[in-house]
Amino acid sequence: MPKIVSGVLSDLERVMIRASVIQARVAEMADDVNRDFAGKVLTVVALMDGSVIFLADLVRAIELPVRVVTLNASSYHGGTVTTGEVRLPWPAGLSLKDDDVLLIDDILDTGLTLAAVQERLKAEGVASLRTGVLLKKKRKLLKEVEVDYVGFDIEDEFVVGYGMDYNGRFRNLPCIGTLKLD
Repeated sequence: MPKIVSGVLSDLERVMIRASVIQARVAEMADDVNRDFAGKVLTVVALMDGSVIFLADLVRAIELPVRVVTLNASSYHGGTVTTGEVRLPWPAGLSLKDDDVLLIDDILDTGLTLAAVQERLKAEGVASLRTGVLLKKKRKLLKEVEVDYVGFDIEDEFVVGYGMDYNGRFRNLPCIGTLKLD
């Protein structure tokens, strides 16, 4: 393991999901996507910045023609709990009308962000829409949201790694874990 990552690992209270387990599950999710979208050109819409590593690994395992679109949507705004307000700046000129879309995000926590993006995609007139998340917290959602692919169900804890951060740090961890509390 690279020196910088091993130093960052010391900030974890515990590793929740090991890198090898994540990689195996992402491959399984890609198999499901390949089956469900067979014969189609797929537009993958990824919510940044948390899904960046999940996006990279997933699309490399998808064996279909893929177009990737990234959106910045968030309800956290730098903290560890949602503000309840979803910000979704829409890129000028972006049209997804009649596209077969796979929306991906790092984590389903409250449902607010995914619900807002799903509503916007449907309003854009997509041909089909499925949603995948790497992690789904075991908690009551503030907004109901349909999710077709789930990597892992986890307890309601704040997690970092594999693209997820705390104040911009820990995205580079190959695993998912919880931080030590000071």
